[in-house]
Amino acid sequence: MSAGNGRLFLPPDRVAHHEAAGEWPHPGISTLLSQRVQSTPSRLFLVDGAQRILFADFAGRVAALARGLAGLGIGPGDVVSWQLPSWWEAAAVAVALDRVGAISNPIIPIYREREVGFIARQARSRMLIVPGVFRGFDYRALAQTVQRQAPALEHIVVVRGEPLPGTTAFADLLAGSGPAPPPWHRGPHEVAMLFYTSGTTAEPKGVLHTNSTIGAFARANAAITGAGPDDVSLLQFPLAHIGGLAAFVILPILIGSRAVYLDVWDSERALRLIESEGVTNASGPPAILRGLLASPSFARHRVRTVRLAGTGAADVPPELIRDVRRQFGAASFRSYGLTECPMLTSGTPADCEDMCADTDGRPVPGCRARIVNDAGVAQPPGCEGEIEAFGPQMCVGYLDSQLTAGAFTADGFLRTGDLGVLDAEGHVRVTGRKKDVIIRKGENLSAKAIEDVLHEHPAIADAAVIGVPDPDSGERVCACVVLRVGAAALTLAELRAFMEEKRVMRQKIPEQLEILPALPRNVTGKVMKHELRARFRPPD
Repeated sequence: MSAGNGRLFLPPDRVAHHEAAGEWPHPGISTLLSQRVQSTPSRLFLVDGAQRILFADFAGRVAALARGLAGLGIGPGDVVSWQLPSWWEAAAVAVALDRVGAISNPIIPIYREREVGFIARQARSRMLIVPGVFRGFDYRALAQTVQRQAPALEHIVVVRGEPLPGTTAFADLLAGSGPAPPPWHRGPHEVAMLFYTSGTTAEPKGVLHTNSTIGAFARANAAITGAGPDDVSLLQFPLAHIGGLAAFVILPILIGSRAVYLDVWDSERALRLIESEGVTNASGPPAILRGLLASPSFARHRVRTVRLAGTGAADVPPELIRDVRRQFGAASFRSYGLTECPMLTSGTPADCEDMCADTDGRPVPGCRARIVNDAGVAQPPGCEGEIEAFGPQMCVGYLDSQLTAGAFTADGFLRTGDLGVLDAEGHVRVTGRKKDVIIRKGENLSAKAIEDVLHEHPAIADAAVIGVPDPDSGERVCACVVLRVGAAALTLAELRAFMEEKRVMRQKIPEQLEILPALPRNVTGKVMKHELRARFRPPD
């Protein structure tokens, strides 16, 4: 996975552009940790349950882990996959892998044998680090099954669990003696991290990032949010997600702030931590923020320490931003990004409520966004088209070189596959996925536009819209909704009357209503619409 193997998107003009602008290079996490320990060794870095870990203590654990990894032969260029909950061990793994020069491959905990096996084979992982039993699932057995499918996989390491025969206990890696290996100095454009998209429709894609691209993301996050050393951030989504690693490992080390880890989310536990730890940043996916606001005990907790509760996803309803701002008394705005370019646009704490609720903000420092039609021609403000992205945090390609070849334009922009509109002031509004349209009698209907109206209904807590095959119209609009607690039953006729009151065009009014206990979502909170389409597709 070096810059010379033909997989990377690193044309010389892109490198020169970012270097001239001072946007590249950035040091690795292990270097940042060494700098942090020199300046604030006794400052609290991480809260994980009963453990309260200082920066100096954390650095000692990382050094011990680096020694253990090197003892098993893990070194520069080796891919190490880790599928861990949001525990301190996961953060230590990420930093120790950077120290020994290995490539860190985080895998979100909800993946199972099919996905993990695919990743281990494609990435040629040499080591897989897993928990013992977590949330009732035995990851040790999964790892051993995957090992039989992945020829390059030599080592399985078990965290917080009894190792099975042929596997290694994480504690044993920390218990060795002798000096830690000297830090490996990775080249400025060498791959450091391999993330897999959470994938709502197909096999996950391996996205290649360097320390510079991830570092640019962390710094953009700090600039937009005004993050400082006194901030306390609550991790409410998987650490193995690109946003988790950048915002809850790299960023706190960079600025000297505190991170509070939550391995299993529930609203009551999250609210208790907000109160007891004085959390200042409670950002998270839309479903998480909705859950906090809907908690019966919300009003009983002191949450006014929170100054920021941002969110991001293609399906952020404007009303959610307004509700968060009102009930938390905190800044809330939308951000837009993807694994390939984690924060392309964002609102800011200084933006007005309407802009925060109705747009996904402006491009963050160093980034550019443009809207193009199907022919790749840039569109004027107000016209919908595909969003194309450019910036220092943009990935350097895919592990599958065929994907890399088709992902970037001739002038270096990333084709996101998302639809959006750019206004005259430079704000971007994501309108949906390029493929997430309903074609009814030859007319393209945006699913997100319909969903935004559904979220205004007083009985609806969550909503997703899909197209269902129809012999007469091609596709009909199907609304899949979750009702609020205590709401009366909702009929299709009542829903249609509500949409008519909102003066929605007739073609967008749902022709089918499905009421569900919950919508299927991936780890980033995006609705897995392929599951809904499969469930409600009429029989052939």
